[in-house]
Formats: sequence, C-alpha cells, structure tokens
Amino acid sequence: MTAPDLPQVSTAGAAPGRPAGIRVGRLGPRLMLRGAFVGLALLVLVVLLVGCGNAALPEAPPAPAPTASSTMPTGSSTSAGPPGSSAPPAPSAPTAPPAPAGSPAPPPAAPAPAAGPRPAPDPQAKAAPRAEQDVPSWPAGDAATAQRMQQQADRGGDPWLLDPQEVTISYVGAELEYRNPAITELAPGNYDVTDGRSPARATVTLEQTVRPGPGGIWLVTAVTRH
Repeated sequence: MTAPDLPQVSTAGAAPGRPAGIRVGRLGPRLMLRGAFVGLALLVLVVLLVGCGNAALPEAPPAPAPTASSTMPTGSSTSAGPPGSSAPPAPSAPTAPPAPAGSPAPPPAAPAPAAGPRPAPDPQAKAAPRAEQDVPSWPAGDAATAQRMQQQADRGGDPWLLDPQEVTISYVGAELEYRNPAITELAPGNYDVTDGRSPARATVTLEQTVRPGPGGIWLVTAVTRH
C-alpha cells in the first residue's frame, strides 16, 4: 500500500536552516502584544475616571461670622464713601479775634435787683371809688321788654316795679349778692346801698324810661360801686 501523493509546501523565500515562522493573519506576535498593552492601559484609565467621578467632593470652608466692628456703625462716621477714602475733617468754630492791646475792658453787667418781700397793703387806706357803670334797664334789658313789663304792670302784674326802693333791693340782691342791705335815699331815683355782711357799698340810679310819673315802672340804669 502506497501513501497518496500529498501537496508539498513551498519553502521558497525561507532562510536556509530555519523553519518558516508562524503568522496569524497579517499581524505578528509583537503587534498583538502591543495592542494588548494599549487595551489594558485604556481599561485602567477608564476605571480611574469612574472612581474619581463617584468620589465625594470636598466641602467648602464655612464663611467667617461678621464681627461687631463690621456690622455696627460707629458714631464718628457720618457718610459712606468709597473704600480707602477718609471723611473730611469737621470745620472748626470761628474764634473771635483778640482784642487789641490797650483797649478798655467792657463794663461789668449790672446786678439784677434782688427780689424782696412785697409791702403789705395798708388796712387804713381807702379804695378809690369805682366808675359809674351803666346798666341796660334792669330787669328789662331792652326797650321792647320794658314796654311789655309796663303793660303787664298796667294790668296789675309785678307791682314791685312801681316802687323804686323795691327795685333797688331786688337789684343789689340778684346782681351784687348783697344780703340784708341798708338803703338810704339820696334823691328821687337815687339810693345808697350797703351790704349787711361786708363793707361793700354801691349807689344805684333808677329811671322811669317808659312812662314818667305815677304808674310808670322803675328800671335800674346805672350803678356805682364803692
């Protein structure tokens, strides 16, 4: 039995005495080893980048707390200016020019009069009589009212208005507040009245302004207090 005829490998181009090298595709073993190292380096770089991305970032340092000197305004600062600028100095008060040599000194101020006790009033001194005061037809007040009062007296009402002495007593009691007065007739329609409780005295003048004569009412027209 004979072996079949096998094809023979051509050894053309091979170095004499060396076996032919084994080649994988078109790349040699050195290129494959270099590619493996590059891939491993890329893998390590990716792992490092992923680890740095997941790591916690460092916390920011806390802000310094403001001090009292930076927040509280000082009494000496008057207005805010640009940094580094100082406030202008306050103007000084003007001073009076010195007096020339040899000028006379101003006279001293006169002393204020001392307040002394007031002199006591003299009990013996008499008060000056008061001026006469016009009374607008008391108790009527005006001419129209006096006319109505006269008509009422003609019908028999208010008979005291027909007596000047009664009118005087009523007036000093109501207006001057005299009590128990003493009355002295100086002339018709003119009476001097003294208060029964004090030395007060007054002169009362009355007139018949509506109808003079009998039946006319008397009205107080003036009074002088002493």
